[in-house]
Amino acid sequence: MKKQILVALALLFTMTFSATGQTTQEACGTTPEAQLLSFDRLKENIDKAENGTAVSDRSAVQYVPIHFHIVGNGDGSGKHRESSILDQLCDLNEAYAPMEIRFYLRAHPTYGLFDYSINNDNVYAGQSNIFLMANRRHNNALNVFVVNQAFDDNSVLAYYSPQDDWVVSRKDQINGTFNGTLQHEVGHFFSLAHTFFGYENNSFGPGSVGWPVAPITAPYHPNGLNIPTERQNGSNCGSAADKICDTPPDYNFGLLQSNCAAYGAGAKDPLGTIVDPTETNFMGYFSGCGTNYHFSPLQQGVILSDLASPLRNYLDNTFSPAATSITTPSNLLMGPDDSDTTEYYDEVLLDWQPVTGATMYLLEVDINAFFNSPQRQVFILTGTSKLLTNLTANKKYNWRVRPFNEYVTCAESREKSFRTSLTSSTTDIQELDKWAVAPNPASASSDVRVLIHASNTFDAVVRVLDATGRSVLQLGNQTIPAGETTLYLPVNGLAEGLYVVAIQSGSGSATRKLTIAR
Repeated sequence: MKKQILVALALLFTMTFSATGQTTQEACGTTPEAQLLSFDRLKENIDKAENGTAVSDRSAVQYVPIHFHIVGNGDGSGKHRESSILDQLCDLNEAYAPMEIRFYLRAHPTYGLFDYSINNDNVYAGQSNIFLMANRRHNNALNVFVVNQAFDDNSVLAYYSPQDDWVVSRKDQINGTFNGTLQHEVGHFFSLAHTFFGYENNSFGPGSVGWPVAPITAPYHPNGLNIPTERQNGSNCGSAADKICDTPPDYNFGLLQSNCAAYGAGAKDPLGTIVDPTETNFMGYFSGCGTNYHFSPLQQGVILSDLASPLRNYLDNTFSPAATSITTPSNLLMGPDDSDTTEYYDEVLLDWQPVTGATMYLLEVDINAFFNSPQRQVFILTGTSKLLTNLTANKKYNWRVRPFNEYVTCAESREKSFRTSLTSSTTDIQELDKWAVAPNPASASSDVRVLIHASNTFDAVVRVLDATGRSVLQLGNQTIPAGETTLYLPVNGLAEGLYVVAIQSGSGSATRKLTIAR
């Protein structure tokens, strides 16, 4: 819910307002003081947008790099799920699509596609370890730190820090339900203020001093400044509230109702005119508006102006996506078959088809269908198979695969389940931990993969034998390095039937059956 986004984005500190004499709490993690730090940029961006000079030197579609830091507590637990981040990026791109802005995952040169390296209580719950965060930031991307607790209060859901130029969000707000939290904070990143600036701590409603006529100046005075209350006729829109003239007055009415219904409480501006706010603006606090949330035309111009400014030159602008759409086939997953029992419990090969446009695959394996147990395993792979060697005997597992690339993250996943057997795999080769052959059965027109997990490097010969024991294919001398290795068997031309794949080393041999089918 949008109200959950920003009704309590942050209870940072308690403050007494001289204008009302009441004690209240901050209602947004991006405080009025923080927003003031961006006001010079905001004014400049508004001027450019209004004068038509906010022309970017980039292509029609502007790709903006974003990097997510998936933060854990001191023992490394509590990290958010990658699938939720992919969902969130999909929603973020939908929100910024009217501006032809597209965000894409930018891998960190050291920490990879997602940064998992921060396991620290002072970042996970309250961001007091700024040094660690600064050390991990991506210098060429919008940085988003996904934490358990933003600032030091559970009511803070997200905030933008203009001093550090990064966004921090509670992990339950990064979920792809179009709740608007990240969209809102990225708006702050691009210099936008709240539509109700000056009323963050004190919504104007029944019971407020002077009701129903609003005061001439907003009840909150950041840094001692008097913020004019915006008038409905727009006569002071350039100096009041968010300084955006196509967002009508809003005195933080969103905190006073629980849904996206049209505001009708009867508040009047200082001139006595009934106020008619926009309930669906991303920079307001109205809840429950779903995909109707939007940025106004002038807000969009401000965002584009900010993106085109020298301040944002550090954002990479040379990215070209591998594809702009991905369709997940219904038969994506190849094996094991749904509900099958595997041959071995400690050597399970998961195999799926390549998908056009996908450069990566998110593989999740878990004992429950929600993929949220402590035993959940997750892998981001560029290939189309994974050999698992650490599963428990006689246990049901669920697995799912989601194709994606750096930009396209909305594709559906496909999932199946299997049960592990009671049998452990064995091999006579000391250095060979586990191995498997895929696909199996295989088509005679495609290559077969031999997936090997080795504890140490060893030399071997790999052969394919027919039913009589005759060698029909040989790879010759192979040096198998420690770790995971994939070899390819060109089985095209082999007749339909049953074969044996054999690995022979100086210390022993290992075999697996292979079926070639038409």
